[in-house]
Amino acid sequence: MFRNYLTIAFRNLLRHKTFSLITIFGLAVGLASCLLLLLYISQEASYDTFHTKADRIARVTMEYSMDGQVGQYGVTGTKVVPDFGRSFPEVESGVRMLAGQAVVSNKSIRFREKRFVYADSAFFHLFSFPLLKGDPAKALAAPNQLVLSASTARKYFGDRNPVGQTLRIGLDKDFMVTGVVADCPPNSQIKYDLLASFTSLDDAKTEQWWSANYASYLLLRTPASIRSLEAKIPAYMRTKSAETEMTGKNYLTYFLEPMPGVHLHSAVSGVFEPAGNVTYIYIFGAIALLILVIACVNYINLASARAVERAQEVGVRKVMGALPRQLFGQFMGESSLVTFTALLIGGLLSYLLLPVFNSLTDRQFSAAVWLDPRTIMIVLAVGTLVSLIAGSYPALILTRYKPVQVLKGHLKGHSASRFRQSLIVFQFAITAFLIVSTVMVKRQLSFIQQKKLGYNKEHVLILPANRQVNGQISAVKQQLTQLSGVKHVSFVYESPTFVNGGYGMRRFDMPENTYRMITGLPVDEDFVKTTGLQIVAGSDLTEQDMIRANDPKGDTLNSYRFILNEAAVKDFGWKTPQEAIGKRVDMGGNRKGEVKAVVANFHFASMRQKISPIVLFTEYGGGSMLVKLAGNDITGTIRQIEGTWKKLAPNYPFEYQFMDQEFNKLYAGETRTGQLFTVFAGLSILLACLGLFGLSAFTTAQRTKEIGIRKVLGASIPGLIFLLTKDFLKLVLIAILIASPLAWYAMNKWLDDFAYKVSVEWWVFALTALLAVGIAFLTVSFQSLKAAWMNPVRSLRSE
Repeated sequence: MFRNYLTIAFRNLLRHKTFSLITIFGLAVGLASCLLLLLYISQEASYDTFHTKADRIARVTMEYSMDGQVGQYGVTGTKVVPDFGRSFPEVESGVRMLAGQAVVSNKSIRFREKRFVYADSAFFHLFSFPLLKGDPAKALAAPNQLVLSASTARKYFGDRNPVGQTLRIGLDKDFMVTGVVADCPPNSQIKYDLLASFTSLDDAKTEQWWSANYASYLLLRTPASIRSLEAKIPAYMRTKSAETEMTGKNYLTYFLEPMPGVHLHSAVSGVFEPAGNVTYIYIFGAIALLILVIACVNYINLASARAVERAQEVGVRKVMGALPRQLFGQFMGESSLVTFTALLIGGLLSYLLLPVFNSLTDRQFSAAVWLDPRTIMIVLAVGTLVSLIAGSYPALILTRYKPVQVLKGHLKGHSASRFRQSLIVFQFAITAFLIVSTVMVKRQLSFIQQKKLGYNKEHVLILPANRQVNGQISAVKQQLTQLSGVKHVSFVYESPTFVNGGYGMRRFDMPENTYRMITGLPVDEDFVKTTGLQIVAGSDLTEQDMIRANDPKGDTLNSYRFILNEAAVKDFGWKTPQEAIGKRVDMGGNRKGEVKAVVANFHFASMRQKISPIVLFTEYGGGSMLVKLAGNDITGTIRQIEGTWKKLAPNYPFEYQFMDQEFNKLYAGETRTGQLFTVFAGLSILLACLGLFGLSAFTTAQRTKEIGIRKVLGASIPGLIFLLTKDFLKLVLIAILIASPLAWYAMNKWLDDFAYKVSVEWWVFALTALLAVGIAFLTVSFQSLKAAWMNPVRSLRSE
């Protein structure tokens, strides 16, 4: 019997090649899209779950309030981990980490390593990173010890055993390699290539609540201890107010984030890599589901539309004694055959498209993921579910036909037509929703790119600077500015695209220890000219200001010059920028001086945040060097800069990026979202049109005689096209009306994350309606034209 059913299924597929191809191809594309998106979602949702103690590990985040202003950060000072370990019995162990960069060399081999992390000796006790060589308890126990990832070990030592060998870090520090660890898995928020012992740092010798630069993790004795300990911390920190100098309403406290939730649910930024966003996981999950639903709807629509054609087959089978469950089994078997054929094709498509998907998502999924038993189980489960969803309704329709009515020819139609119309509306509502979303995401990204930032990011190179480069600032500036293609050079702590430094600042007429929170950036006298900031009051910094602020005789002789933005002027209570000029201010740490200039507000963080107060202050050196290019012959100028760099810093690799590239990294998540929306909106349009094409072909074939009669009676071709397309276009318009308010709500919710954003305007929905109706009309009119051009004699003779 099974062989008979299989034979009938194959014959039906071959007899109706067009419908079969549309159904199988549509399902294959839908399943491939779903599988690829599930890969992304499963990786994001599985972050840090590979740690065996993940349920007991918590990341410590810091929150403090100064004068009513609250700041939240994902880093702490060096004291949190050891102090909490001594003070709270819930804490079993802890690790402090400092993420940074370093130039690493082994004789002639030299690289600037961007994932260089210092970590406490308990690192391998907390985290399940498998140590391939070395002793986990001793690998980071002493100063100047180094653990390499497997790929880094091969880079510096080839196939030799690196344990016991030394690598030079920076200019003059030698570290001994004590272990080799497996490369970090892609679903780890802690990412590194080299791990150095934390005791190698000077900051490890003292315990401080402030100077917050360190990622801190605690291992609790039980999972429940995370919340019980967090509840004790605020009261405990109030007992430390004398140490923290946070009195009155000011406070310093800490929160604990369970490790598996840090990547997607943290309220603060990531330390080792940008945090994920659970909202985008929901979005991509919804897209995967919607694409799959559209593909299933195509199958249901076409199968139920063809049900009338198979009615006689069902009638004969019932007369011959076939039971409803046998008929249902037959048609579900056909559905399974179609679905799993589509699943095989979809799996092949997803394999072939994996490199493209990796590029879209900025991930490195391997083809080996398809061999994972969990992946295979998910794929089979998805295929079975689709087979049941797509096949059950047509099977129920066919098994309910009454053989007497069918064999007498009294079956002219079926009530399923309304259901098919509802499914078309549903399909195009999804498509319209995705089109609106795509347009809005693209508009917001375009707005971000084109908005005036308050500084000029064009033609500005960012070069990392080390101690060797900082030691000869004047020579570097002099030689680089002599190049014809270079306009300005500035040494700065970090790029202005995203400034992280947090400080306290007060006016001299404010009470002692009453500081306002402010973002701070150490700069030199050429920073304003290099970045193109607009001075609205006062005058720019000079070389003399730098000398005065960095007097080698001691901090007590230092006299700083500060540049505030307009937001800082307002926050400190001055009515105009001019009023702030010359006023004495104190940043603490012997940084006292006066306001020399006020600059127009500029964006130094993501546009999700409003522009807040920032101070630029005079200090030599920094982690970055900004080079403003003239814009002529950029390639040649960079080559000249490289030549000069190699003379001045021969032991430091020449690497650079443009400031606009660094700016774009702030919105990498939104860019990926826009690309994915574009791709999958296109796929939804393709799938919806495939279904509409198949359904219109079937409907047109049923009305062949009607069309022939109308032509004989004088109907025009445009009139026939309108007759055959109007019903479908009505359904598309209804779909747009349903989708529009949903898309408006969803996009406004998404835009709420941005302080600076576009508005959802009416023309977006008009454009969507035009696109959807136009595409639907072109899809349906192809079959309509074919029928309208048919010779009426041939139409009337057809059976």
